Amino acid sequence: MKTPLPFLKELIAEVCSMPRPVYVLVVGQFLNRFGAFVYPFLALYLKEKSFDFAQIAGVMAAMGVGNFVGPFAGGYLADAIGRRNTIVLSLTASATLLIGMYYAEHYGVLLLIGTVYGFSTFLFGPPSSALLTDLVPEEKRIMAFALFRLAINAGFAAGPAVAGILYVKSPMLIFFGDAFTTYLFAILAFCFLPHGLRTIEGNVTSPKVVLKSWMEAAVDVHRNIRFRRFLTAVLLMGIAFAQIFILLSILATDRGLTPEKYGLIMGWNGLLIIFVEMPASKWLKEKSPRLVLSIGYSLIGVGCAMFAVVEGFWGFFAAMSVFTIGEIIAIPLGMAYSSNLAPAKLRGRYFGFRGMTWAMSNLIASGGVWFYGQIGPMWWAMVGGVAVMGAAVIAMRIPVEVEREEGCAPSRL
Repeated sequence: MKTPLPFLKELIAEVCSMPRPVYVLVVGQFLNRFGAFVYPFLALYLKEKSFDFAQIAGVMAAMGVGNFVGPFAGGYLADAIGRRNTIVLSLTASATLLIGMYYAEHYGVLLLIGTVYGFSTFLFGPPSSALLTDLVPEEKRIMAFALFRLAINAGFAAGPAVAGILYVKSPMLIFFGDAFTTYLFAILAFCFLPHGLRTIEGNVTSPKVVLKSWMEAAVDVHRNIRFRRFLTAVLLMGIAFAQIFILLSILATDRGLTPEKYGLIMGWNGLLIIFVEMPASKWLKEKSPRLVLSIGYSLIGVGCAMFAVVEGFWGFFAAMSVFTIGEIIAIPLGMAYSSNLAPAKLRGRYFGFRGMTWAMSNLIASGGVWFYGQIGPMWWAMVGGVAVMGAAVIAMRIPVEVEREEGCAPSRL
């Protein structure tokens, strides 16, 4: 590794070389994630509204169903109507639905809003990833995704702590504050982002065109064994990863942490990423991606398993630190790795498949609330083991003869 000063200069130069729309996405994501007050406190909010564990799991599952369908639509729309238009649609709809969720009292209405909200939020992933990939050359994509995540986590470092304070004053404040920052990002995106590539021709609203375009992408993904292996590993790791945002608030309060202290623990996750992830990403991009991903996924699993046994603020702090180091190692590189495997004409739909895989892991993970109610903290140890299984999948070598049969193109990553 180079000495600190030249390394830092190279890091700054690489960041400064990014196209201007990248910074629009970065600023917008910071605002949006700073104001992402609701999701970390949603399970706790529903519990305090006298919903039982099964009902809370149902709401999370409803959001998970929407999360699964959202990338399917988002991937198609990104290639059909442009990245910017899809991003604006996602942000505007999700902000509006947040307000509706606060006023929903009937469980059935809450399930419906949760489903549509989950759909609208997961529209965002494919077009934003596709636009970043459109704008940035391959050799700079790890840094671009790290910068994008820096914005997310810079907002998230302060957001949950602020949300904890607001939640104590009134739960209404976290819903309306979240909606406001999301609307603000939508305005920035509409005014300053380019459309990006549009690769689907013809009548894009025609079911025939939709089906044909997805069949084309599905056949290509099936032939891409590296991408399929990545999706399998993400599915397993994501089941554990999602528990931090779905279940940790309940575990923390069950073990005596106040909402303010829980907010600080979540904020530490973002703060650590702010200071470590970008330099780590620049250094790690020269390493074997499968090895790096395997180590990162393993640490995510170990961090989750630690939550089965830790007590008090500092115990939670230690477990979150291990989890976050795994996240820092694996997530930006994984985003760039999968982006480099996606053909330009199928980019939005490839990211749709990636988003659906991530959403499927969230959907499965939503059952964690119910499992926790049945078996207690042992659930955390179980999902930690599932993440380690994901690490084993990504570490496996592809036999040369299989790679040739599948038609895998060589890739730097």
